[in-house]
Amino acid sequence: MWRKFLFLCFTNIALNAAQVDIYALNAKKEGDILTAKNDVVIFSDFYFITANKAIYNEKSGDIELFGDVNILRGQNERSHSNYAKINLNSNEAHFDNFFFSNNNLEVWFQSKQSYLNDKVFESKISSVSSCNVEDPDWEIRFSKGWLNRKNNFVHLYNARLYVKDIPIFYLPYFGFSADTHRQSGLLIPKIVLKRGEGLYYEQPIYIATDENWDLQFNPQIRTNRGFGLYSTLRFVDSPYSMGELNFGGFREKSSYYHKENLKNKTHAGIELKYTRDDLVKSLLGDNFQEGLWIDGIYINDIDYFNLSSKDTYDLNSLVTSRINYFLADENNYYGAYGKYYIDTSKLNNKSTLQEYPSFQYHRFLNNLFDERLRYSFDASFHNFYRQVGPYANQINLELPISYHNAFFNDLLHFTFTEHLFASFVNYTHDPRKDHEHYFQNTHSFNFYTDLSKNYGYFFHTLNFGLEYSLLGAKSGNISENYLEESTTQKDDQINFYTVQYFYNDLGQKKLKHKFNLEYLSKQHHFDQLKNLITYYYNDYINLSNETFYSYKEQRFTNVINQIEFSTNFDFNWNFSHAYQNNEYGKYNFIGTHANYIITPNYNLFGGIWLDTQRAHANMWEFGYTFQRKCWNYSLMYRERIDPQLTSAGITAKNQSGVYFVFNFYPIGGIKYDFSLAETENKI
Repeated sequence: MWRKFLFLCFTNIALNAAQVDIYALNAKKEGDILTAKNDVVIFSDFYFITANKAIYNEKSGDIELFGDVNILRGQNERSHSNYAKINLNSNEAHFDNFFFSNNNLEVWFQSKQSYLNDKVFESKISSVSSCNVEDPDWEIRFSKGWLNRKNNFVHLYNARLYVKDIPIFYLPYFGFSADTHRQSGLLIPKIVLKRGEGLYYEQPIYIATDENWDLQFNPQIRTNRGFGLYSTLRFVDSPYSMGELNFGGFREKSSYYHKENLKNKTHAGIELKYTRDDLVKSLLGDNFQEGLWIDGIYINDIDYFNLSSKDTYDLNSLVTSRINYFLADENNYYGAYGKYYIDTSKLNNKSTLQEYPSFQYHRFLNNLFDERLRYSFDASFHNFYRQVGPYANQINLELPISYHNAFFNDLLHFTFTEHLFASFVNYTHDPRKDHEHYFQNTHSFNFYTDLSKNYGYFFHTLNFGLEYSLLGAKSGNISENYLEESTTQKDDQINFYTVQYFYNDLGQKKLKHKFNLEYLSKQHHFDQLKNLITYYYNDYINLSNETFYSYKEQRFTNVINQIEFSTNFDFNWNFSHAYQNNEYGKYNFIGTHANYIITPNYNLFGGIWLDTQRAHANMWEFGYTFQRKCWNYSLMYRERIDPQLTSAGITAKNQSGVYFVFNFYPIGGIKYDFSLAETENKI
C-alpha cells in the first residue's frame, strides 16, 4: 500500500509541468507513456475525468480512456462514453457510444461515433432530444449531424422524428438553434384552413445579426383570398431609447374583392412605437426629467389589423396616433402633444377632427410669500383641424391660489382655493362665429380630516371631507367643446368625499372604499355619485365594484364589477361586467375566463365575452394544454367577431374554428387553425 501511494505522488510531480494530475490504484510509466488502471481520476486546467483505464502520452498530449468514461469539460459540458481519445493540447476528441450535454444548450446528444473540438461537434448514427434521457417522449434520430459550437446551431441529415419509438415524419435535412440567445432563421409557421379564405400559410423569418436590432418578416398566403407581407423591426438606438416599427400590407384577389364588396383591394399600414428619455436634458442638468413617446399608426382600413397574425390590437373604430414630449424640472413642466385620428367606420377621413399640435406649460405647486399660501399655473394651446367642416384653435389658462391651515392639533384641515380660468377660441370655416371667449373664477372651501384607529383585531384609516365650490364672476361663452373633458364648473356644488381602508391584525388589506357625491346647490339636486369598493376576502379572492350614477340623467352611466379567484395558482377565474349608458350609446358586456391546472401536465382553460345589449358573443373559447418539460400541445375551439370595411360601410364577420398547436422545445412547432364557418352581419 505504501508503495502504491509513493508511486502516485511521483506521477503527480512528474506530470506537473504539463499541468495534468493523474491518480489511480495501479499505474505504470514507461518512457513518455503512462498507463493507469482502477479508479482513474484525471485533473487538468480544462478537464475532470474518471475512467476504468487511461493511457497518457506525455509527449503528444494524447490520452486514451476506456470503460465508463465520464468527462467534465470546462464549467458547462458533461459527457459519458465507453471509449474516448483526447488531445489535451488541442482539445480534439474522438468517442464511441457517446452521450453529450451542455448547460448552455437545451438538448442532449447520443451517438455511436463522435468527434469534438473547440469549433464543432460531429456525430454519426445519433439521436437528439430535450426530454429525459431515459425513455424520452420524443427524439430525432439521424445518420449524420454536427453542432456549430460558436452559434450552437444544429444540422441534422436523414432526420426522423420519433415519439415514444414511433416514427412520425422524415426530413432529409433539418436544422435548428439549440441556444437560448437570439438567432436568425425561420420561426414557427402558422397553417390555417378557413372555409371562406382557403388554406392560409404564414412563415415568419427572423433576422438578428446585431445586438441593437432585429427584423421579422411574416409573409402569408390565403389561397382563396390573396397574399401579404407584415414586418416588424425592433431596435435600441441609444442607452436611453428604443422603438418598434411595423409595416405591411395584403393584396386581395379580384374574385374575393368583388364577392365581399370590399372598399379597398389592398390593405396597408405602418406603425411606429418609440420612447426616449434623454434628448436635451443631459445638456441642462441633473434636476431635469424628459420623455418622448411616439405611438403612430396609419392604415387605410380595419382589415390591416384583421389580416395580421398579432392578437394585441384593440379593434376600435377610431384608431389614434399620439406623440407626446415633456421636459420638467422641480418647478416647471413643458409639454408638446399631437393626436391624429382615423375613423375606420367612415369611407374617408376628411371630416374627422384632428388635434395637432398642442402645447402646455405647467408651474408646479409652490409657496407664495408663506408656506400656507400656495399657487400653481397651467397654460395650454390646442389646434384642431380637418379638411371638411369647421375647425378651431383654443388657448386655456388656469391659475389656482390656495390657503391651507390646520386646527385642533391637526385634527381638522381647511383649504381655501381661488381658481381662475380663461379660454379663447378662434374658429375657421364656421359661418356662425369667428371668436369666442370664456372667463370664470371659482371659490372653493375644503374641510377634511385624516383619522386612524387600531381596534385590536383590525386597523381602520379614514379620510373624509366636504368641499363647497362657489361660482364667482364669469363672462362669455364657448359653444363648441372640442376637448374631451371640460375643466369649467357649471354650477355651485357641494362635494362630499371619503377614502377608507380596513386592515386585519396581520396588516393585510381587507377593504378599500372610495366615495364621492356631488350636489348642485343652485339647481337643488345631486349631480353625480361615484363609488368604488374592493373587498379582499383572502389572498386568493377579491371582489370590486365601480359605480357612476348621474342624478341629472336619472341613470347609471358606468358600472364595472369584477371577481378574481385563484387557489395556489392551480385555479384562476375572473368574472367582469361592464355597463355604460351615456350620450355615445348604451353598452353592456359580460366576460369571464378560467384556467385550471388539473395536473402538472394538463391545463384546462375557457372564456367568453358577451355583448348582452346586442345579444351576441364577441368571442368565446375553450380548450386544454398538455405540458411536458420538452414538449406541449394545445387544442382549442374559438368563435370571434372581426370588423370589415366594405364599400357600403363597416360590417362584422363572425368566424369559428378549431385551433391545434404543438411545440417540441426548443426546436419549435406548428399551429393549425381549422375555420368551421363564417357569417357576416351589418353594424
